[in-house]
Amino acid sequence: MFIGVTGYNHESSAALVDKNGVLRDYCTEESLSRIKGDKSFPRRSINKLLDSNNLKIKDIERVAFYERPLSSFLHTAKEASLHMPMSLSLLAHQFRNFNRSSVSCYLDFAKQFRGLETKLIYSDHHLSHSLTALAYSNTKKDICSVVVDGFGDRSTASISQVLDQTEINELWQCPYPISLGLFYSSITDYLGFAINEGEYKVMGLSSYGNSNSKSAKLVSNLIGWDSNSYQLISDMSYFDYHISIKNSYSSKLEDLLGPARNPFIPLVLGDSDFQRYADIARGAQDLIVYLLGKIFTHAHKLTKSRKFLFSGGVSMNSASIDSIAQMPFVDEIIIPPSSGDAGCAIGAAFYCYLKSNYFNNLNISKPSLFPSLIETRNQELLTEKIISDEFDLLESNESDAFLKAAQLISSGEVIGTVLSSCETGPRSLGNRSLICDGKNKEAVKTLNNVIKNRSPFRPTAPAMRYEIAKKYYQLRPELYECYKSMSATCQCIDDNIALKFPTTHVDGTARIQIVENDSSLDKLLSKLEPMKIEILANSSLNVSGDPTCFDLIDGLMVCSRTPLRYLLTDVGLLSKKNLY
Repeated sequence: MFIGVTGYNHESSAALVDKNGVLRDYCTEESLSRIKGDKSFPRRSINKLLDSNNLKIKDIERVAFYERPLSSFLHTAKEASLHMPMSLSLLAHQFRNFNRSSVSCYLDFAKQFRGLETKLIYSDHHLSHSLTALAYSNTKKDICSVVVDGFGDRSTASISQVLDQTEINELWQCPYPISLGLFYSSITDYLGFAINEGEYKVMGLSSYGNSNSKSAKLVSNLIGWDSNSYQLISDMSYFDYHISIKNSYSSKLEDLLGPARNPFIPLVLGDSDFQRYADIARGAQDLIVYLLGKIFTHAHKLTKSRKFLFSGGVSMNSASIDSIAQMPFVDEIIIPPSSGDAGCAIGAAFYCYLKSNYFNNLNISKPSLFPSLIETRNQELLTEKIISDEFDLLESNESDAFLKAAQLISSGEVIGTVLSSCETGPRSLGNRSLICDGKNKEAVKTLNNVIKNRSPFRPTAPAMRYEIAKKYYQLRPELYECYKSMSATCQCIDDNIALKFPTTHVDGTARIQIVENDSSLDKLLSKLEPMKIEILANSSLNVSGDPTCFDLIDGLMVCSRTPLRYLLTDVGLLSKKNLY
């Protein structure tokens, strides 16, 4: 057995791979600690892997950390040293990061899982990303891996040729500090949103912007592409992330674009500054699309491949994926459900597997789903909660529970789901979801504004079967796997029909989810079919600022803390008492 871990500098997680190359389990630390973006040593996650799979420490052959801390420190420190003394605090911060990821990691294993510290190895950051994506691909050879993120070990973007799973050759890299990921985070910060959390808001806001506006054009020129050196180029004086621990952008950026948005003043549609901020977001999004096109074109020239793995934080920019798929040399794009740094635990575990000379095919039997049913630790709490005064069990039989849930959805209700296994990655696919009729504007409004308290410029994903999706959206066969995990947006076929859907964004696109056969949403759609409901609005089951619910107790707490009234679970359909 092999374990991969992430942590300290990014979201903590752990993954388990067996000697047959099968991904057995995966868990993020935030799921168990309930601390959004938890970066601490993944003690809870490792314990879950061991306990859920009846393993002892002696059963683990190797453990891999997802990056090489020394390499990362040397490259960032080299850049910071060029800007002394302004960068002194950043340099100290980078040293602390290095210490946590190396010395502290070793000591944490020695203290909490004695014996595993002697089995600890380190994987290259971008290789961890590539192996994570490779595990989700049906093709294990003659494929190209593209990784674009903030920063990893020594580069901010890379292109690798996957000859087979034992030979992955890096052919190109973009050296730090020029970074598409850190650029987008800087714009996120400028627009008053939290870095590593608000990038989705920038993406949603960009659809309200005008590409031809002055602000958009200024932003879209902040990074360029040198056709001679095949490298990203930029005037770094507009950014401070490579100099300062506190600031991601410089005063020069404000001189160029105007004052940054105050994060404590709500951004409201129609406000005087809304359009300017939307145009800036549009410029950032246009630049990402343009430069990803350059990187993928270069990747094709280097590898001659027509099939691509795409991972790293920037791959989660779903609005850019459709443009990449339109390139004539692209036959397929695979984006893993957990394509950010938290998912690198999966790649690190596979790195252990391959380093141990187990060369069978990497395998994920059920993409994005892992055993995380009601935890033993919650059994007593669960029983107490169900028999308490707060909830009624409306239906215990599975078929009846799904039918009653369908009837509630048909009447305009929003329901939560805590069913079977918990999905991996930031996007819930139906097992930990808030769902309602995707064509009911009031129901979608309730989901977004009343229960989730989402920004009004962020759309909700529509979930449907493939045959229904073909009726309304311009699907691309190159992105079929991406549609299953909400990794790509697509354009509506008919503006007169699809634009009326409340799940369609202002620019006529939707981040659709194609529902897989026998999934939770597929079962629910079967019950909804006689009721003429074919599209569901799907959002993750959580309240603003919290991680997605992990187990039934988390789901019950969401019900208690919000106006959500119904919860579809493996126990049955639950409702708050005294509803009628």
